[in-house]
Amino acid sequence: MARPLSQRRMAMVKERILSPFPQRYTDRQWARYIRQGRELVQQESGLQFALGDITLKMVPKNEPGEKRSVFPVLDRFADSIGINVHTLLTYRLTATCWPKEHRRPQESFSVHRALEALEDRFEIIQTPPGGADHWTEDAALRRAGRLPHRPLTKEEKLDRVRTLLTNSESAVGAVEEIIRRPDIAQRVMANPSNQRILYRAHHDQRVEAAAVRLAAAQERGPSEDEDEAEPPQQKLREPAVDYQRASREALELIGSGTAFLVDLQDMVPRLHVTEFTDREIRAILDNHRRIRAALDWCDSALASGDTTMDDELARILAEGDDQP
Repeated sequence: MARPLSQRRMAMVKERILSPFPQRYTDRQWARYIRQGRELVQQESGLQFALGDITLKMVPKNEPGEKRSVFPVLDRFADSIGINVHTLLTYRLTATCWPKEHRRPQESFSVHRALEALEDRFEIIQTPPGGADHWTEDAALRRAGRLPHRPLTKEEKLDRVRTLLTNSESAVGAVEEIIRRPDIAQRVMANPSNQRILYRAHHDQRVEAAAVRLAAAQERGPSEDEDEAEPPQQKLREPAVDYQRASREALELIGSGTAFLVDLQDMVPRLHVTEFTDREIRAILDNHRRIRAALDWCDSALASGDTTMDDELARILAEGDDQP
């Protein structure tokens, strides 16, 4: 039942409601709109609780067979009164968690629902945070350890983003939007940890693609031209390794080498070598020298099992591209 007019006015004066838009609404006008809005919310909350209470009369809580009968009964009831059955089930749950004697009339149904999982909810709802006259739904959600609708802190905002990005397609779209902002992309890539994550993802993708290409090429065997020149009974060449059983390290070595070869095959025919400066040519040749040294080291490790790096090799690999 609504409070007498004098009590409502006293409550509004006690709360000292000030207009956040003084150029548009006076304090009195704003307080009147707040009062009208709260009365309507209380009416709506009363109706929501009333519907929940009706369902508890129709199918009492903990009666024999409740779990089996509650949905079909409420499903027919919801259709008859023009409401979604899942909305009705929500009202029932909240009404169950909040017996009439523990409900706080000035708080909305949404606030009660946000706090319904807390064991000490009956005490908590009596003391809104910060000495306020009532709870906001976001404050109730925070108190219950749930994500508020309007995140304020950095962690709440990050939690909101994580929730939104649980869908892979949405996550891809979000990352694409981020990398279109150079300032944000630079800040992300300034973190060495992010660099390693992106490098590893790119590397794994290249290795897997190269391994697939190599496996496909080896399973196809000789090209069509070669096949015509050879006897028809020529059998397809066996794959170099069993890609289903090979170790990840072996596949990575094969994949890295194959990716390098494929890149060179694609790149070299398109080179405009005459446009290279002498400095650029020296840098490329010096880089190739280090690559050959690294390949020799890998070959030696495969032959001997010794993977240690001697000082001379370490010096060669550590040299910069502009070394004389």
